[in-house]
Amino acid sequence: MKINQKILLYSLRNILAAGLYIFGVSQVLSHGNQLFGEVDNRTLAPFAFLLLFVLSAAVVGSLIFGQAIYYFFDKRKKESLEMAFYSIGWLFVLTIIVLTLLVLLRH
Repeated sequence: MKINQKILLYSLRNILAAGLYIFGVSQVLSHGNQLFGEVDNRTLAPFAFLLLFVLSAAVVGSLIFGQAIYYFFDKRKKESLEMAFYSIGWLFVLTIIVLTLLVLLRH
């Protein structure tokens, strides 16, 4: 099977964008007290967190599978499957890199 370089690069671009978004959200969560102060509102704070969680699922889901879905509905099923598998593969590689960095940078 010949690797479609265009789809391989598009899937890498999408996963890098998803990784940047995930990193940004993780920084907001890590520094929430500094950004928002101590939140005493036990109703609004969990609501805001869940909104961010659902928004993140939608954004990352569209970055990972959006183009594959587009190819599928454009009757390009082979490209759709390639895009989905390449995206999952790149996500796996990114996950391994981050976990490896965590192990190497621990003190």
